[in-house]
Amino acid sequence: MSKPALTHPRRIAVNRSELRQNQRATLKQAKGRTVVLITGTDEEEEKLVVDRGYFEELIRELRAADETLSITLDEKLFSQILRAADTLDEDIRLGKLHSLEEAFGGE
Repeated sequence: MSKPALTHPRRIAVNRSELRQNQRATLKQAKGRTVVLITGTDEEEEKLVVDRGYFEELIRELRAADETLSITLDEKLFSQILRAADTLDEDIRLGKLHSLEEAFGGE
């Protein structure tokens, strides 16, 4: 799923009494990037029903963003990565880099 699709879900709002009356149909609407907003008398009572796949993709993307941020905040590691990136094209051209299969003896 694309980043815009992840960060801009389609929302369908229903109140709690609608949910009680049409529970199965309402819950089926929470599919893909469509989320169901269950409204209450105030914002604190609002809940979201999300598709499991969508939720898991959000968690994966959040973890990836956290890892990227951790790397960029580690000045020593990030500078090493940048130095390695400067020579990457030349290392490939000169055959200095190996595939994972070559390095770890894959079949």
